[in-house]
Parts: sequence; structure tokens; C-alpha cells
Amino acid sequence: MTEAPADRLGEAAPVGLVLVDRDVTLVQLNARAEILFGRSRRRLMGQPLAQCGPVGAAAAELALRAIAEEREVFAHDLAVFTRDGPMRLAVDAAPDGGGACLSLRPWPESSASPRGATAASAAAGFGRMLAHELKNPLAGARGAAQLIADGADEETRELAELIMTETDRARRIAERWCHIGDIAPQAFAAVNLHGLVREAVRSAMASSSPGVHWHERFDPSIPDALADRDLVLQAVLNLLVNAAEALADSGGDVVVSTRYRQPRPGAPAPDARLEISVHDDGPGVPESLREAVFNPFVTGKPAGEGLGLALVARIADIHGGGVEFDSRPGRTVFHLYLRDAGSETP
Repeated sequence: MTEAPADRLGEAAPVGLVLVDRDVTLVQLNARAEILFGRSRRRLMGQPLAQCGPVGAAAAELALRAIAEEREVFAHDLAVFTRDGPMRLAVDAAPDGGGACLSLRPWPESSASPRGATAASAAAGFGRMLAHELKNPLAGARGAAQLIADGADEETRELAELIMTETDRARRIAERWCHIGDIAPQAFAAVNLHGLVREAVRSAMASSSPGVHWHERFDPSIPDALADRDLVLQAVLNLLVNAAEALADSGGDVVVSTRYRQPRPGAPAPDARLEISVHDDGPGVPESLREAVFNPFVTGKPAGEGLGLALVARIADIHGGGVEFDSRPGRTVFHLYLRDAGSETP
């Protein structure tokens, strides 16, 4: 029998297309969906979508909602944990004849700004090369500057010390950049977020200007997070330092809060139900940086390195969580999402 044009178009589509019945059992899928599921069509047909691996389980939740609510449901930046490692998906589900039709595709799409692990991993190789290639020449330059400083007049000594300071900074940048894509987390364990946040606030306060006022608003009912404590502490500290630096000239308030989260449709990391928010009343993220603010080397600070938020995004990704922000003049909020200790290990 000749294949209908619509079937041929669906088979050639660059996204995974899936049709399920009202029981969310697979009725039809295209070749791209086979790739995303990691299974052949022969094995998948007639199976409950929720039992078709991690991708199927994530898509099944959206299909159930679309059928029950009789409306289109969208979820972008879904974290899915497969045998080959974590991946991100965008899933669109629409009711169709009592069942649902779903579109699945990797996220971010080619037209989307890279975030988190996508941006960091793309440049991790460059970071390793940079750190390796700069190590010897930087050490040589610093050694020469040290020799000059030891036997020079005061003015020359000051210049030599400046050279040493800048070479040390260049080495730190290279090392930090290298580690963004290659963070090796310790074993995940239950972490009390309130103790962690208080520790981060104490560290941030020590380096902030006197005009910055700190406030904590905690939800005492939230459970422990499933996390590498040191990494999450670093992520929270980066957000707090950024907020304080935004207020360095004008002064203002930094409010850090915790709560149990109910993700909105399409929000990142819907399974990460614990939220840490950092709010400041500074000038906001410049419009020109908003699409790429989580990308490495993107910064609005004259002396900034542009690595802090890239590191936050990478740490969130490692934990099966996410990070996003909302900003306008006078109000900027960064939200860090984490999984609770009752979740499976990311």
C-alpha cells in the first residue's frame, strides 16, 4: 500500500513525533522518536509510553495532562537521565482524538541560546587546552617578575608586582574555565539547604560593601536537597556575590529565600521541587546580555570574568535541576532549582 503524504512528512520530520491513545499507549511514532527513545519501533509499538525508558516516562506525564485537561501542554528544558547520561528535552503535547500527539526534540534547539552544560561542555576542551598551554609561559613570566622585584627600585618593584598579580589572575581564569565543563561531583547526599544558605550568606557578607543589607526568608517545611554540598554552596555563593556587586555603588537589599516549588508549565527542571531565590534591587541585567547570561565569558562587569553564572548553570545541571532569572531595573531574582532527597540520584 502506498504511504500517504502526511505519513511520509511525519517520517521525515526532524523532531520525534508520537501518537498515543487515551491510555497513553503508543500507537504510532516516527524514525526520530526511535532515536530519542533508543529503541526500535517494533519494540515500542503497543507499549505504555511511561514504560518506554526515561524519555517515554517524561513524555507520558505531558500526554496525561494534555488528555485530562483537553489542552496543549508544553515543557521545555526537561531533564532526562538515561544510561548514557543526562539529556535535555522539549516536549509539546496536544489532545488528539481521545489520545494525544507529542513532539519531542533535544533542548536547547539550534536557534536557542546555549545554557548550562551545553555551553560549558562546548568550551571545556578549549579550557583544558588553555590551562595547559598557558601554564609554562605564565610560570616563566611570574618567575622573571619575581627576580626583577627582588633587586629593583621601588617604582620598578611595583610594576613587577603588578605583572605577578596579573599572571596569577590569568592562571586562575584558565583553571576555573577548564573546570566549568569538567566538574566531578562527590557522592550526592541529603543536604540541609538552610544551613548551606546561611554559610553562603556569611561568606558573601564578608566581601560586600557596607551599604548592602542582607535578609533571609526560609520555608522551614522544605525537605533536604539531594546534592553535592560543596558544589551547591559555590553556586549559591556566586548568586549572592553577583547580587551584592550589583548594589556596590548604590547600596540596597539582598533577599535570599527558600521554598517548595510548584513548576509552571514549560518551566525548567519540573522534577526539581526545591527553590533557592536570590533577589536584589539593583539596576538589573542589561538587555543585551539576557539571552546569553549563563554562557561563559558573558559579563556586564568591567573587571568580570563571566564565569560565575556559567558555573551556577553547570552545577544545577549536574544535580538534575535548573536555573533561571527575571530582571528589570530595581528588581532582579535568580532562581536555583534542586531535587529533594527523596528523588533518585541524578
